[in-house]
Order: sequence, then structure tokens, then C-alpha cells
Amino acid sequence: MIHSSSIFCVSLLTTFLWRAFPLPKRLFAALRRGGLSLFAMVLIGVSITPSQGIAQQKRSDSLETVLNAIRREWGTIVDTTIVNLLNNVANEYRTSNPFKALDYCEQAQKYARQLGHKRGIAEAVSNMGNIHTQQGNYDRAIEHYLEALKLYEEIAEKKRMALILSKLGIAYSKRGNIRQSLENYEKARKIYTDVSDKQGLALTLGDLASLYSDNGDDRIALTFYQKALTLHREFGDSARVAAALNGIGMAYFYLGNYNSALEFLHAAERIFSASDGVDGMKLGDVYNNIAVAYLHKHQYKEALQKVNRALEIAQASGLRPLRQASYAILSDIYRDLGNFQLALEYSQRDNLLKDTIFNEESDKRLVSAVRGYEIKRKEDSIRTLTKDKQIQDQQLQLQTQQLQLQNQQLIFLAIGFVMVFAIVGLLANGYRVKRRSELQLQHKNTELESANQEIALKNQHLEELNNEKNEFLGIVAHDLKSPILSIKLLAQLLHDTNVAQDERIRFTNTIISSSDQLSRIISNLLNVNAIERGGITLDITPFNLSVAAYSVFEEYTPRAEAKNVTLHFESFTDGECLGDHTAILQVMDNLVSNALKYSPGNKNVWFRIYGEKTWTRRGAEQNDAQNGSKSLPNGFAGHLHKYPTKLCMRIEVQDEGPGLSDDDMKKLFGKFQRLSAKPTSGEQSTGLGLSIVKKMVEAMNGEVWCDSIHGQGATFIVELPQAEEEFESEK
Repeated sequence: MIHSSSIFCVSLLTTFLWRAFPLPKRLFAALRRGGLSLFAMVLIGVSITPSQGIAQQKRSDSLETVLNAIRREWGTIVDTTIVNLLNNVANEYRTSNPFKALDYCEQAQKYARQLGHKRGIAEAVSNMGNIHTQQGNYDRAIEHYLEALKLYEEIAEKKRMALILSKLGIAYSKRGNIRQSLENYEKARKIYTDVSDKQGLALTLGDLASLYSDNGDDRIALTFYQKALTLHREFGDSARVAAALNGIGMAYFYLGNYNSALEFLHAAERIFSASDGVDGMKLGDVYNNIAVAYLHKHQYKEALQKVNRALEIAQASGLRPLRQASYAILSDIYRDLGNFQLALEYSQRDNLLKDTIFNEESDKRLVSAVRGYEIKRKEDSIRTLTKDKQIQDQQLQLQTQQLQLQNQQLIFLAIGFVMVFAIVGLLANGYRVKRRSELQLQHKNTELESANQEIALKNQHLEELNNEKNEFLGIVAHDLKSPILSIKLLAQLLHDTNVAQDERIRFTNTIISSSDQLSRIISNLLNVNAIERGGITLDITPFNLSVAAYSVFEEYTPRAEAKNVTLHFESFTDGECLGDHTAILQVMDNLVSNALKYSPGNKNVWFRIYGEKTWTRRGAEQNDAQNGSKSLPNGFAGHLHKYPTKLCMRIEVQDEGPGLSDDDMKKLFGKFQRLSAKPTSGEQSTGLGLSIVKKMVEAMNGEVWCDSIHGQGATFIVELPQAEEEFESEK
């Protein structure tokens, strides 16, 4: 219970605040009536108001003082005011003392769960994600952001959902998962547009610009930064204006215009430096960017001054990503100055921090878990089938012994009758006994034959499982070992020797390529496992198929150019497809990857999108029915789906490779199937891609097949429901 003396103090303090800060009288009337809880909320508002000019540390201390006062007054009582205040204190300590901030987040999460306060839980885990992102722990950050996103979806907080989606985009981008990053940014941008939130839209445009800049699309990045800058200036958001100026400066830097880059970067520096409580990571990033620009202009003194400022911020705030970036820049500066000892020292520090931030142990645990799970599942299945076979063998042996015993008993019975009856009766009885024995033997022989057939089928299934296990072990032993060994050897060369710049670029490109290959193999193995155990849940929504296809085309264009293969993209529709966006991206990814993999140099690959087409397979079935034929198209067995739409979207991927033989066509979409065609540049093939394609397409009520003449290339065709068409049941 709140004491009367506390209420009296509250009254005096609220009167003082009213005179010092001209707020509405109604607020202070409510304050006197509401007691300490409202007083705490007013103090919170005052302590974090930027217009008061209080530094970030003072705001943190003020909030912590209020929190301790409420705890002393309320004792063990907890309500949403405590939860909100804990989250605010954690947010204020995020940059100055991340460990203390995490402690407050965990307290807020604990109390919010006791109260069933979903918004409070979401704010706590969202703050934890921000802190882990700041510290470079991107895997942990993604886990917290996903939990926060789920909670905000449950309470229908759309703006907060969009904010978390943008933060997921940042974390995925830092982990190198560009596709997931782009998908989350696009979802955030759509929500902000739907709710007319220009400030949120401006933030997402800036994040998209950063993503495009990181991937070399600097002109596109510059356009997004300029749009974001216009919106931030409209709302007078100085911190985000500075962030946009920083992005524009770096876009000009990557385009080779160093003078324009420095102009915008210095403008960002001036705004950040003049702001109270500026985010240390952002200011340090601007210092590093200015240092890199000066380095390329060979102004080493200025470059050293700025990068050392960034390093001071990183060391004071424990910002590992900022410290790692500063070490890398210092290594480049001293290398240009000819001080190779210092260059090597800072390069070693850079590599050590990279190993800490992007720890390969998580990837190793993932590979180990997948391998262990699959091997155990196969071995358990083989053990079960072997045990069943042993039981059946024992049962057959027992039946044979019983049959022999019955025959012996019948023979002795016949002899007894011979001794009693006359010879004629003995002969007649013997004939009957013999006939009965023959019938019983015939019946038992039939049962034995049936049992043998069943054993043969189970042996065949056992052999298939054994072959599948051997294929899986072969992938683990060869396909995973090769890129891992390649990455290790190249990294060792980069670490242990002084490598020229051209060689360094070639080595790092090979490491990136090997990592992509390793990621693709693991992704395929996980997808097959998830599909077989029913662990994939599809989110069927309408989306623009041509836009999605173009993103795949952009991703594979550099790979095609590297193989001297021309990749063409043609879209004849702007219609929307009805399916799972991520699953369809993976389907197109596998088909385009296969086409490039089996295409020799100086050839072409065509990637086409069609809309408003009649279903090819259903049309073929109807024609057969009208002609009195019961046959189905080649490679299409069983029954046809009930199509959810009248029209479909069509994806075609055509290559000029070796094509497929008749034997290839029979096992085309099977799991772990190795076809006669071989990759033209030594690429790896697990035999899983087309199996995944077929399962995913059929799960979305679509069809996939291949048209090919051996020696003349192949065309893979996918048809999926078109979103504009209404459902029309087939009769």
C-alpha cells in the first residue's frame, strides 16, 4: 500500500513539474488521483524527452532511480508498469552497458510472463535481439526477433511487426542470408505501406538500400537512400537523416566518387556529433567510412584520425563488429604506408574477431545434427526390418516342423488301421490319408510361397534403404568433405602467408563459392528430411511470380557469366501466383541451378514466365476422355489434382545441355538419383534437388515434368494456380 506521505510528496512534485513543464492540467489532476504509478510514468516521460538535453547516461540513471523507488514502495508487487519501466531502462543501457541491459531484459521478460503480458514479453525479447545484433551475435538475435514477431502477430501490432521484420532483415544480411533478408524487408515495406506509416517506410527503404549496397548494386542503393532521406527530412528526424547521408556517402564511394562521398559522410558526422545520446555503433561506422574514403585518396593522416576515433568508441562500448571493422581498416592503412608488421598485427586481430563473431561451431553442430539424425533413422529402420525377417524365418521353421510331425502322426495312424481292418480297408484308408496329406502339403506350400514373396519384398525394401543410407553417407563423406577441406586450406593460406591482392581475391571468391555449395547441400538434406516427416507448413498466398523469378535470375546471372553461359529471362505476364513464396523460390532456384550445372560453355539457358494458361495436364486428361482413351501423358501416373483455379501460371527453364535418356526419364524425380549427364565444371550433385522440386510443387496443387530429347537439351515445366481465378470445382 502507498503511504500518505508518499502521496503528499507526489502532489508537491506534480505541482512543481506542472510549473516547470507546461503540460495540460488534466494530466496533473489525474496524476494526483493516481498516485505513484502515474508519477513514475511522468518521470519516465520527462527523463527520456530529447528536448530536455540530458545525456544518455543520465537518462539511464534517472530511469534506474525511478525503478528502485517503485520497488522499495511496492515490495514484491509486480504490474505492467514495472515491466514497461524495466524495458525502458534496458533500452537506455543498450549501447552504454549491454550486459546490464540484458539483465534488465530478462527481468522484464520474467515478470511479463507471470502477468501474461504479451506486449511486455515481445518488447523484452525484441530488446534482447537488438543487443545481440549490436554485439554481433546474429544467430541469437534472429531467435529473439522471431519470438517477438510471433507475439506481435498474436496481438495484431502491425507497426511493431514491420519493425521486427526490418530487424530480421538486418540480422539475416549480417549472416549472409541475402534472400531471407530481402524477403523480410519486402514484408515490412508492405505493412508500412498498408498502414500509411511513412516513418517506418523510410527506415525500411534505408535498410533495403544498405542490403543492395552490400551486394554491389550501388546505383539501386543510392536511389533507396535518397527516397529515405526525403522522408526523414519531412519528419525532422535528425538521427535518421544522418544515417541516410552516411548511406548516400558510401554509395558514392563504391561508385568511385570519393569527393561526393566525403561531402555526405562529413554531413552525417556533424549531425551525429551534435546529438545527445547518439548510438555509438552508428557514429563509429561513420568514422570508419570517412577513414576508408581518405584511404582511397591516400590521405593517411586523416584516415588514421577517423579510424582511431571509431576504435575508441568500439572499445569503450564493447562493440565487437565495430572493433573488427576498425582493425581491418587499420591493417589496410599500414599496408599502404609500408608498415607490414603493424598491418599483419591488425589483420590478425581482425581475423580473431571474425572467428569470434561468426563462429563456425554452430554450422558444425548443424551438420553433425543432420548427419547423426539421418544415420540413426536409417539404422533403426534397417534394424526393425532385420528383426521382422528373423521372426518370420522362425515362424516358417516352426510351421515346417509342425507339418512334419503331422505327417508322421498320419502315417502311424494309417499303420494302426492296417493292423485292425482288412487289407482292403487298409488300402482305402491309406488312399484317403495320402490324398489328405497331399492337400495339406499343397496348402502349406501355398502359404510358404506367399511368405517367401513377402520376405522377398521386405528384403528388396531393406536393400533400398541400405542403398539410400550408403548414398547419404557418400554425400557426408565426399560432397560435404570437399568444400569444407577447400575452405580450410584456403583460409590457412590466407592466414599463414603474405598473399598478393589478386590471389587474396581469388582465394576469398573460392571460399565464398565453397560455402554456398556447402549451404546448398545442407539445405537440400534438411528439406528432404522435413518433407518426409511432414515438417514443412506452406503459407499459400498470392504474389507476383515475375518479380520473384527475376530475383532468382539476378542471383544466377554472375554464375552463368562465370561459366560463359548466357542466361535469358522472359516474362509474359504480370499476374499473381497462388503458392508459398519461399517454396516457389526454392523450386526456381533448383531448376535454374540444374540448367547451368549441366550446360557447357558458349550455350544458352532460357528462364520464362507465362500467365493465364490452361492447365496442360488437365487438358490432356479431358482430351483422352473425349477420345475414349484411358491413358495419361508420358511421365504422369496415378490421378490428377483437383485444380483450385481455372487458369495457371507456368514456369519454363530450357537448356542446351546433353538432355535426358529414357533411363534418366524413369528415375528423374527420385531421391538420391544420379543421372547420365555430368556437371560441366565439376559441380557437386546430391541427387536431391528435383525430388524436392516435385514434392513442393505437388504440395501447392501444381504439376512438374520434363520434355527432353537425348542430346538436344531439356525443358523443365512447372504449372501452379493463378491467384486471380476463383475456385471452380471439377465435375
